[in-house]
Amino acid sequence: MRLFDYIRIQKLWLLSLAVIMMVLNSILFSSLSLNKGIQDIVYLNLLIMTIQAVFFIYGFIRHKRNYASLLQHAKGNPAQHAHNSDFYLELFAALVEEKKRVFAQKEEDYKKNMNETQEYMTQWVHDIKVNLAVCDLLLEELENNYELRNQMEQMKYRIHQVLQITRANHYDQDMAATEVDVCLEIRRAIKHNALFFIHKNIEIQTNLHPFTVISDQKWVFDILCQILNNCSKYTPHGGQLLISAQEEETAYYVRIRDNGVGIPKGDIPRIFDKGFTGKNGRSGTKSTGMGLYYAKKMADRLCISIEVESKEGAYTEFTLIFYKLSDYFTISSSRNNMKL
Repeated sequence: MRLFDYIRIQKLWLLSLAVIMMVLNSILFSSLSLNKGIQDIVYLNLLIMTIQAVFFIYGFIRHKRNYASLLQHAKGNPAQHAHNSDFYLELFAALVEEKKRVFAQKEEDYKKNMNETQEYMTQWVHDIKVNLAVCDLLLEELENNYELRNQMEQMKYRIHQVLQITRANHYDQDMAATEVDVCLEIRRAIKHNALFFIHKNIEIQTNLHPFTVISDQKWVFDILCQILNNCSKYTPHGGQLLISAQEEETAYYVRIRDNGVGIPKGDIPRIFDKGFTGKNGRSGTKSTGMGLYYAKKMADRLCISIEVESKEGAYTEFTLIFYKLSDYFTISSSRNNMKL
């Protein structure tokens, strides 16, 4: 609270004081001889002004402390809020408490609705998977079913993506830190997307040096699946995919490079933004702009860095950086500090 603010609050009191001083001095000057009582009048004025100044300063300090404690109370530190006799401060504190109560209730209702939505989506995904499994059995009895099989795999992938997105918002409840063989997860992710690569006759070359990290196996697999699926969508028929893994001093680097359409320079900083489809997503391949967003979201929570380098019409290269344990804590603490 500034002194100017306190003066604005007390302006009526200050105005009334000035009027009282004027009336008092008018009475004194009209009833006393100037050559005899002027010194007494000046002394009386100084005495009154000194007393009022002391009370004014005391009031300012008191209000400043009260407002400071009230701000602490509003920020969620009720222990900092001292009881005082200021009616307006107490009223404001009560209003803040009521607003907090209403907001907490709304937040609780929102979380409940979100949880119900997640439960419904999870159940729906599992139910539709049963139907797809039946369709798979029926497809085995058909001849020349390759294109239909490809569409079925696309449906499975999108359903799996919906399930992962619903879980991503409750990541802390679905995490298991284990020793993860990243190169093994790369091979699993390639197999998971195999039909897409076969359909477009994409050649895959690997140069993998096995390594393990402490992370969440399922989420690492999903991040790799999303990036590989993204490569399959934007790589032309007969294209090529190069995947390498190597160790450096502070981290392990996984590089996934395709010779597809590339990403326009202006789109690169935004490809991980929620709902961003970019030039390529709008012109050709259908895109929701959610896959890479959630892949980056999960990678950040696992302290895995993702970097992108691309040249339009030539290539796109994703680099996943798995920090070693000693450097992991440095990266993790720096990210937490940035959030604070």
